[in-house]
Amino acid sequence: MAMVGTAAHAQLDTYSAMPSIWDAELSPDGNMLATGCSPRGVREICIFDLESGERSIVPEPEGATITGFYWPNDSYLVYWIRSFQRVDGQYAGESGFTSRRAVSYGVEERTNAILLGRYSNVVGADDITSSLAGRDDVVAMELTLSVDQEAETGSRLGDRRSQETVAYEVSLEDGGMEDVLHTSNGSVLQFVLGAEGEVVAEVRYDDGNGRYSIHAADGRRRTEIYSGSHRVELPYIHGLTDGGAALAVYFPELGMRRLDLASGDRSAYEIDGRAMSDVDPIVDRITREVVGFSYADDLPRQRFLDAGLAGLLAELDQILTEDSVTITSWSQTRQKFVVRGRNIGEPANYYLLDLGTGGLGLLDVEQTVPEGVSVPPRRFVRYEASDGLEIHAWLTTPPGTSPDDGGFPLIVLPHGGPQSRDIGTFDWWPAYYASLGYAVLQPNFRGSVGRGHDFVAAGHGGFGTRMIDDIIDGAHHLQAEGIAREGAYCAVGASYGGYAALMTALRDAENVACVATFAGVTHPFAMLGGRGNTGYVRYWEAYMGSRFADADYQDSISPMERAGEIDQPVLVMHGDQDTTVDYVQMEMLEDAAGDRSNFRFVTFQGQDHYLGSQAARRALLERSGDFLTEHLPVD
Repeated sequence: MAMVGTAAHAQLDTYSAMPSIWDAELSPDGNMLATGCSPRGVREICIFDLESGERSIVPEPEGATITGFYWPNDSYLVYWIRSFQRVDGQYAGESGFTSRRAVSYGVEERTNAILLGRYSNVVGADDITSSLAGRDDVVAMELTLSVDQEAETGSRLGDRRSQETVAYEVSLEDGGMEDVLHTSNGSVLQFVLGAEGEVVAEVRYDDGNGRYSIHAADGRRRTEIYSGSHRVELPYIHGLTDGGAALAVYFPELGMRRLDLASGDRSAYEIDGRAMSDVDPIVDRITREVVGFSYADDLPRQRFLDAGLAGLLAELDQILTEDSVTITSWSQTRQKFVVRGRNIGEPANYYLLDLGTGGLGLLDVEQTVPEGVSVPPRRFVRYEASDGLEIHAWLTTPPGTSPDDGGFPLIVLPHGGPQSRDIGTFDWWPAYYASLGYAVLQPNFRGSVGRGHDFVAAGHGGFGTRMIDDIIDGAHHLQAEGIAREGAYCAVGASYGGYAALMTALRDAENVACVATFAGVTHPFAMLGGRGNTGYVRYWEAYMGSRFADADYQDSISPMERAGEIDQPVLVMHGDQDTTVDYVQMEMLEDAAGDRSNFRFVTFQGQDHYLGSQAARRALLERSGDFLTEHLPVD
């Protein structure tokens, strides 16, 4: 067995390391700074007093992972956690369920409190709908509850005889419910609240027929301003706009639109003549106002509606040398800002800007790269799929090389989602493989985001067919161009990407040398079982096809059902606390593979879907790196 050498293991330390900084947020007054940090190889929060220089750390909670954070006011930081719970119940996954909670951290007392902690049986009690501007002791949170005659339980667990949506005033000191702000019946999917907790609009949804409607609020009066049937992907309200006179809503078929609360008119956003459609709003979390939009071409970009922020970004573009400069956080006085700079394929730089002093200093670098180590170069490529559709992709090659140095052993690494994408930011996973001497192709196959609704819809029905062929076409393109060496290549991926890697081995069997997956789907239609005609099922059926389709079709896109056809070496890895792609998906493939010697199955104990620790990343890279060098040698 060809094992990864000493030099490669040194690279393991570099590329398996968790980011030194993965987010940064200023408090409203600008005196405190919280950064996502990883001093112990897991996601934690470092808090700095910018006046005194003192630092404190919010550690990773036992049995949970920190997923994000923000400052609702100057006294408290709120952070979100995700944890795995093993239970036996009708609504739990095969191996359990994942709970999401919001936690407050008191800066002076350095104490934590789980918000709405009384609802311990609610899967997702983490929705903060308003910071309640001017209040330092409470925030507004929302739950959709299922109420029966004897108990009030979360909508994911318990008897769903009736429902109500409730907005609570929640104490940041102890997490308890202070007051009920608003309540409504089961037809209300969510409230849209303003900066002070007032109802601006209600969203109603009928899960049976997919009818979605938005109702403007004027006191107790509700006026329908939009309705439509959305059986696959629902619109999403991001925040207020035009001084509270409109909502910023993402409509799947149209993109981002301004929805006037008085007239119901929908209009497109434009900034400097550029249509803001396939974008994500930038929302001020205190005012709830949309101040601009973020999007990505090769790297993250921003365009601001707010003239002050737009002018500042233009100045920063002239001062900083990175190709992509974005503003990630600011104080409410607009005196202090966190700025991020990126170049293609390189770790991001985080800066702190203080307009009061004129200071612009480096906070930290996303990933530490040892002196003398070159990060593998990353390049945008495009190619034509076999049916003529243009596909965009990212290619990472070994350090110090270019595609002209061609003849590299090739790994295709499709992304998960599948409604996601890869861009030119630093990516530790392909960077590691490239450091071993491989070229790594990450195709944005049809069904990926970033090129409009039509490109996403082009993937519908192609879950295990046309989307897979786009990936295979990319491998053949690189071989034809002389960038990848002729002959076999390997397929690697996670989540949908892991499924795609297995299907690549089936649809291009003569050319695939090996497959490695993490948390991959192995039996797509098993993910839909027992869920009825829900929005979740309709979404996945758009990609997969009907769950009532004939058995031959279902089997044809199931690696589990076709395990006997896979002759290549296969490494299958999965976390036993994964509920996004349930751990049972690996167990089903393992049962189907039986005693076939070409399959290896590895359980990552205590890990979920997201590789959120250095230990998990290192295990993935080390296992797969050894496997790849065994079955697709570099030399």
